Amino acid sequence: MIRHTLRAFVFSATRVVAATSVLASVAGAQGAIANQGFGYPVGGGSVRTNGTGGAFAEFDALTPTNPAALGGVARPVVTAQAEPELRTLSINGVSEKSRLQRVPLLMLIFPASHGVAVGISATTFLDRTFSTATTGSAQVNGLSIPTTDQIEVRGAINDLRAGVGWQLSSRFRVGAAGHLYTGEHRATRERTFADTLKFGSVLDSSRVTYYGTALSVGGEATLGKGFTALASYRRGNEINARVRDTIVSRATAPARTGFALRFDGIVGSVFAVGFEHIGWSQMAALGSTAATSRDAMNWHAGAEVAGPRFRGFPTLLRGGMARNELPFVLPGQTARENRLSAGIGLPVAGEDAVIDLSVQRATRSMSASSTKESAWLLGIGVQIRPR
Repeated sequence: MIRHTLRAFVFSATRVVAATSVLASVAGAQGAIANQGFGYPVGGGSVRTNGTGGAFAEFDALTPTNPAALGGVARPVVTAQAEPELRTLSINGVSEKSRLQRVPLLMLIFPASHGVAVGISATTFLDRTFSTATTGSAQVNGLSIPTTDQIEVRGAINDLRAGVGWQLSSRFRVGAAGHLYTGEHRATRERTFADTLKFGSVLDSSRVTYYGTALSVGGEATLGKGFTALASYRRGNEINARVRDTIVSRATAPARTGFALRFDGIVGSVFAVGFEHIGWSQMAALGSTAATSRDAMNWHAGAEVAGPRFRGFPTLLRGGMARNELPFVLPGQTARENRLSAGIGLPVAGEDAVIDLSVQRATRSMSASSTKESAWLLGIGVQIRPR
């Protein structure tokens, strides 16, 4: 009984978590709209990119999206960031709060000669971490015994990327990268009985690991008069789910196509708009009909301008907005997310070290439902550029 109930909430050996047909039950059990299916698409953007609503993703060298952005980087870069999320889910007037801790990006960039640079990064591709407690009862020898079930899911699929960018000239850059997707979803359920003198607790667990690959290419072309066009494409290869050493299901890592237009014709300012399409439905074979995957179209717009000087160097003030579609939903439902973002870059050691800060306000909703979710995402990143 315990084992069967556990696998109704977590990733089983062959399928994604078996969601119920009632939206409120699913959202309440998982603690968030964003945690359905394989989890929340973190995005992998740097704090700088996140502060501009994701609009800088195609040309920010610290965001492992477009490998062409690596081209022309002249100094080594080491960067790491943290991004805690404070989340509130509201269902029929009842609110539930949760807090998540993430380290979504680690990156090293090594410049070479002739405008070539190599970047190695680790980012969170999909995050699915939550815990919930429910009360109920169990029939034991004809008696109804009150119970408490504590369910914890700790899981993520990570994107390990190695890319190279080449600045062909002052107007053109190109790049290519290889991606390795790896991670796991681990779930435990502990059932305790009200009468602890007669009944001990029961513990069960489930663990599924994931492995897949992808290739990406990108380019950048300066159009003149301050305008630059950027594009990137990621082709997904096979991604599989394993229990122990056995492959239990196969699918394709989602393809991604992204475009952006940048304007930097005003000294000290950068403006950008961007669009991306991600083929999340290609992962459907890993999941179940209870929590389907759908393709997403995301839009971004943002800016960065020079602000007051700090230790002799200008600070960088950022702002942006985004409209995103979440990939994993119940059949017939649509989940959307709107974001407003702001950020600042502080040159704490001139060009040798920078601290980036960002704050994002996200609101999420499900179609044909009163379920709402809001979240604050706080970002802090450190860049070190040794000479």
